[in-house]
Amino acid sequence: MPKLPATRILCLAALLATALHAQTHRVAAPENVTRSVGVYEWTGDLAKPTAARLVPVSLFIEGTYQNGGTYYARPIPLALLNGNIYSLEKAGVPEGMVTLDYARHLQATASDDSAEPHPTDANTTGFGWFGYGTFAALPAPRKVSALHASSNLATIVSSKDDSSKDTDRPTFTNKKTDDTKTSASNKSSQPSASVTPVASDDDPDRPHLSKPPSATPSTPAGTPDPASTPPATQTPAESTDSRTTTTAKDPQDDNDRPTLRHRDPKQAAADRKERSQSSVTGVPGSLNDDPDRPNMRRGRSEGIGGAPAPQLTGLPPALHQIVAVSDPTNRETHPFSRDWATPTERAEVLAKLEVIARQQITLYARNNGAEAPTSKPVPRPVSKPSRRPAPAARGLVEPHPPFVSTAPLASEQLTPYTLSYGGLPTFVYTASNPPPAGSLTVPERYVTLVVQQLPSGELQLAFASVTDAAHLDRTPWFRLVDAVDPNAEHRASLLFELRGHSSRQFALYRVLSAKAEQQFTTEAIQ
Repeated sequence: MPKLPATRILCLAALLATALHAQTHRVAAPENVTRSVGVYEWTGDLAKPTAARLVPVSLFIEGTYQNGGTYYARPIPLALLNGNIYSLEKAGVPEGMVTLDYARHLQATASDDSAEPHPTDANTTGFGWFGYGTFAALPAPRKVSALHASSNLATIVSSKDDSSKDTDRPTFTNKKTDDTKTSASNKSSQPSASVTPVASDDDPDRPHLSKPPSATPSTPAGTPDPASTPPATQTPAESTDSRTTTTAKDPQDDNDRPTLRHRDPKQAAADRKERSQSSVTGVPGSLNDDPDRPNMRRGRSEGIGGAPAPQLTGLPPALHQIVAVSDPTNRETHPFSRDWATPTERAEVLAKLEVIARQQITLYARNNGAEAPTSKPVPRPVSKPSRRPAPAARGLVEPHPPFVSTAPLASEQLTPYTLSYGGLPTFVYTASNPPPAGSLTVPERYVTLVVQQLPSGELQLAFASVTDAAHLDRTPWFRLVDAVDPNAEHRASLLFELRGHSSRQFALYRVLSAKAEQQFTTEAIQ
């Protein structure tokens, strides 16, 4: 058999080691994430709202997104079960807690032209499911007293100084050696006197174990044995053994002894009756008693009290919105808000986005055959005369001067985010373009922009949406709710409300590399 070269032997050994390593390598199982995202809407104060409701948006379960308003509705959706706790978050930072008390499926009847929602059964469709609960503020952080410099400085004194010796200071010494030295010292100083060493048992603070009367030393000679002497008639006070200083403790008198409380049958019956009245027992065979049904975070958050807020109906003008997240696992807080780098950064970014917004509004008006906003030509700088021929002489057509729209912008909002660790700065801009005064043909327009700032400092447009009040049924109005982490991967998505004339939806958008991609969209509600 021919011998293999040394290089082949080394290669075979390396391949064999790699195969063995691959067989013994263990791959961790992926985390099973169940996370519900909703929008909490209220009017008035957040702590004491005049009316409130929770709108379910998405449910991330088993690696996919499901509609939070319809998933596992047997008969109540999983995201709206009674007792679910939602954390109200602003850019990833908790602002409060809401515990759901009940849920309603609202719809409008066919004969009711007012379209006022009312509760119905789960088999109908219409306005959708909403949750109602009680708000609780976060517990106040524990106050820590500030540290102050001490007015009395510590002094370090050498232990060799006899005046500074502390007699109560604990020392670690060899007991046998110290006793030997003490005996030798006493014998040398007083040879004619007998020296009795101090016993260690003479310490007054030393704990002692007292012996019972049966364990006492034997009786000295000449003394009658109490065991052989018949007891005389004595009072209970005189029957105490005079040879012992302690009396045997009755175990019944031990205060720390555990005891079993014998309850009164009437009191026990009253307690059972009270528990039966305070709890809610489901109907046998209910669809909610499924043992395989997944559960969200259940219970009641600390500090909650009182009754839930009244039901919120319709879309009132003073409507507030905040992201609500329910997760069975307590996860580390990840803020997604971004601070402005310089005092002038916000003004600089806002000026650039206003230019982009006006261009988008002008382009929208031209594409839809509407009256374009007023515009004016940009003044061109005066150039010095040159010997180059005129454009006409070269056979070129001089382009039209560029125009910049002067459309007025109102209700401007600019929100900065950092959607992931080390990600690009992301800015969301929303504004409206009110119609000219006295105009009846030009509707109000709405613009939404999402841009990311490149490392070079330039702004790159990732998403743009423009619509008007007359075409909301065709192109909804993108209204920013906030940034939220919908699947617990420490990367936020932008949650928008897509509002139309008579209905609305909620959508999640992921922004990567200056490009916005739609992740999930709910069904049309209300």
